[in-house]
Amino acid sequence: MNRLPMALLLLAISPIAASAAVIAQEDFDGGAVGLLSSSVPALDGGAGDYYGVGSRNAWPQGFPAPGVPFSLADDTVIGYSNGGSPFPTDNEGIFGQNSNLDNRWFAISDTREWTPVQLTATWEFDVDGYIDLSVQLDMGGITNASSGGYTPDTDIQITASIDGGTPQLLFDVSPVDNLGQFITRPMDNGIPSGGGRFLQVTGAGVEKLRAEDGALAADTFFDKTPPSGPGAGLMDTFRAPVTGSGSSLVITIVSNVPFEAAAFDNIKINGDTAVPAGTSTWGGVKSRYR
Repeated sequence: MNRLPMALLLLAISPIAASAAVIAQEDFDGGAVGLLSSSVPALDGGAGDYYGVGSRNAWPQGFPAPGVPFSLADDTVIGYSNGGSPFPTDNEGIFGQNSNLDNRWFAISDTREWTPVQLTATWEFDVDGYIDLSVQLDMGGITNASSGGYTPDTDIQITASIDGGTPQLLFDVSPVDNLGQFITRPMDNGIPSGGGRFLQVTGAGVEKLRAEDGALAADTFFDKTPPSGPGAGLMDTFRAPVTGSGSSLVITIVSNVPFEAAAFDNIKINGDTAVPAGTSTWGGVKSRYR
């Protein structure tokens, strides 16, 4: 039985308001709610180097063959990355045979050729009238042991800013050496996946919800999608609380992923309706003053 540090086990106590509901979102599939504006560059370096939004069946790149970058694809059963033949010994990638091939998501793959090194994408949401805000999004990534995994200079920071105020760091994604305390999900054909340095998410109140059942995980590592069964083809969800309230909330992803890849989907803003004048929230339950 794997033993995890006590700090990770304490994640089972959720700091996110239980009454919060989704008040705004960007799913990259035309289902945006409360999205005021966005700035997401589309950078195509060819040969699997890409920064932007796409789906497996409508990937913007066409070189060397249509399909997502190899480092994003589980090709062990189907040729997910290029529409060709399976690659049974593949041990990296996020999406495979049971992923929705038309689902669009935001991808970062091998960005070392672009300047500036740190690339930025932003989304602005309407949060007027809401409190107890939190942000969640699906994230994933798996490395290749033969290349050592994610390079030490890999860095992804996701922040939130309310009404132009000082950005709050929500998710700090950094490479860490795997010391055996975390085993990634298997590839679609059942062989072990991953290796080398993994990506771990830290930050105040960060939680990871398992794709299989939505339960709190005892770790905050990036992983691939479940190969089959409940949650097959879906990434884990990460969420964190936001301090303060206001009219607009800007989510910013600043990333440097010089080698390997990461994916993001379903940005959601959670919140509770503001308490009307003359009410209290003592004990977490609204009650009218008498």
